[in-house]
Amino acid sequence: MLSCPFRCCNHIRRFNAVVSNNSLEVATYLGQTRNYNKDKGSCCKDVAQTEGKLVEQWPKSDPPPPAWRNECPRDPQPPNYDPYRIKVPDVVVPPLPPSNAKPMIDCARTKGPCSVKPPPEPPACPPPPPKPFPWIYVWSVASFFGIMGLIYKLYLWQEMRIKLGDHTPKWRPRRKIKAPFHCKDLPACVQYLIVGAGAAGWAAYRAIMEHDKTAKVFFITKEDCLPYMQPPMSKHMWWNPEPPDIKTLNYIEEGTRHTMYYADCASFMDPIKFYRKKKGPAVSIARGWCVLRVDADDHVVWVKTMCGEQPIYYERCLLAPGAKANNLSIFKSASKQVRDRVCTLRTIRDLEIAYRKVKASKHVVIIGGGFLGCELAWYLGRMDRVVERHEEKEPLKIVQIIKDKGIMSGVLPEYIGEWATEKIKCEGVTVIPKTQVYDAFETPDGRLELTLSNGNSIVTDYVFVAIGTEPRVELAEPSFLEVDPVNGGFLVNTELEARTHLYVAGDAASFYSQWKDTRLRLSHFGNAEEQGYVAGANMTGYWVPCNMEPHFKLHLGESLEMEAVGEVGACMSTVGIFKPCSENTKPQAPAAGDGDRPCYKQSEEYRNRYKRGMLFYLRDELIVGLVFWNMPPVDDRYGVATEVLRARPTYKDINMLAGLFGFPETQCDYLSEEELKEPGPCIQNRRFA
Repeated sequence: MLSCPFRCCNHIRRFNAVVSNNSLEVATYLGQTRNYNKDKGSCCKDVAQTEGKLVEQWPKSDPPPPAWRNECPRDPQPPNYDPYRIKVPDVVVPPLPPSNAKPMIDCARTKGPCSVKPPPEPPACPPPPPKPFPWIYVWSVASFFGIMGLIYKLYLWQEMRIKLGDHTPKWRPRRKIKAPFHCKDLPACVQYLIVGAGAAGWAAYRAIMEHDKTAKVFFITKEDCLPYMQPPMSKHMWWNPEPPDIKTLNYIEEGTRHTMYYADCASFMDPIKFYRKKKGPAVSIARGWCVLRVDADDHVVWVKTMCGEQPIYYERCLLAPGAKANNLSIFKSASKQVRDRVCTLRTIRDLEIAYRKVKASKHVVIIGGGFLGCELAWYLGRMDRVVERHEEKEPLKIVQIIKDKGIMSGVLPEYIGEWATEKIKCEGVTVIPKTQVYDAFETPDGRLELTLSNGNSIVTDYVFVAIGTEPRVELAEPSFLEVDPVNGGFLVNTELEARTHLYVAGDAASFYSQWKDTRLRLSHFGNAEEQGYVAGANMTGYWVPCNMEPHFKLHLGESLEMEAVGEVGACMSTVGIFKPCSENTKPQAPAAGDGDRPCYKQSEEYRNRYKRGMLFYLRDELIVGLVFWNMPPVDDRYGVATEVLRARPTYKDINMLAGLFGFPETQCDYLSEEELKEPGPCIQNRRFA
């Protein structure tokens, strides 16, 4: 190792000898110029870069491709083999420029004068940059105070709204939601299918479950709610202090809480679970779905979907579509602002909208003197006394417009209808008889103005139209079912069967009555329930004829209670018997020269003239209908009256029938239930445990 550095230093020894012998030679030697870049002498030799390497021509020409062989390579491929990797040969491409960098570096390690200048010192590290300003804290504080300021502004705005009285939120009708939501969740086939969830449909379900304990019943209804009863919609629902709640639909009648629903939501199975269940009893419902047509030959019902229609196969099917409310042509062709202030009150959605509209109104008009119009007028008039209102709020003004002298002009004689109208007037309702509505338009202040046939006009806030109903027969034409041209509705036989295993019941059924040898279509709640029960029994295999009598009731609280059985009409001959409740009261005779007689409608004698009684409707001396006028309630009066009418009594049997129904024992005044309760014994010195 030590011989290596001395091997290249012979010239140094020679240089020392020359210095010691002759200084001139030293000067001469030093005066020589030596170029270390070109001639290094024997100290540092030039080393060629190609030494020890093979110099080849570059770039090489492409070698000829190898001959293709139809065989697989025998040698295994090395690991990490990459056929696309570029292989660089270990050769040097000529010509290479001369370089003496390596010898100079080696020389700098051995001798100082032969080395290059040392590299400069690296510069000092720059100082670190200053830390950024913490803007995140400023942003957080500013955001906090900004949000707090916005909340304070909203609080001030709410306080200002409360002071100005504009704090009531705007109510909007709820959205119609289908259940089940997707059409694929509907069952493909069912045992008992009921289209419509009204009184007839629910009565048919009860009859099916009574006669077939393992039945599977499926409902399809166009409304988005559970099956409910309609009579409370025009009665006690208006006495609730709060708007109707779609979840409960509760109302108070005679101090007891009731609900309009026939059953709660827990009683109905999910449609998917219902379809998977092989054996009943089971019931499910599809809400918000519409039936387009029925194929009675193939036992298929087609349901409207977003993509068209979907079939549901059935074994037995009942159509109970019900009836739709009639409306005046002036309202049908009116603008949207006018139509938004008109209601026919047929569904729960109509009740939800009308309740809030009436509560916010000061004036309401009711058009019609039938069942719905009379109930609305009486219960809305009584609402001001039953329901508490704000002291500053004015009582609601109600006007009823009827086209005849009195109410129920299609059923009652004129003198009875005129007397019953006074009962509605006693509740603060203004009744305008012999008047019709000719036109309706919106006033500049956003209210509704009605033009009447008597030349006057009324400015109101809301209008109820109660002028009757007509059956829903939209399914008749696409389903190839017959429609009664006289009475309306689907033509069915006595067993309410329109086709094989296809039944129709309710307001839309025109059935054949064997007793009367004619066709009847009844549009009342009691008859719909009875028809539904008959149809449900026949769907399970029974053969029950529908030979019923028309039956309906009109209940106006304690003022009036009317029950009719059989064929009744104002155009028929009638015989009325009434209880003399004011024998000692005589009408006051007008004094001489006083002109007209005193108002007899305000006299006590007129008020009690038709207080309680019975009406007999005659056709060819035969009694075909009965009306019980303010008679005390009796159990199964409808069944007894039906059997009596089947016996075909004549007008000579009126006194006997009056005694049979207890008319002679009828009192003019009855004590209320609270007055009939006997006070209990007074318990004194009671000991507490």
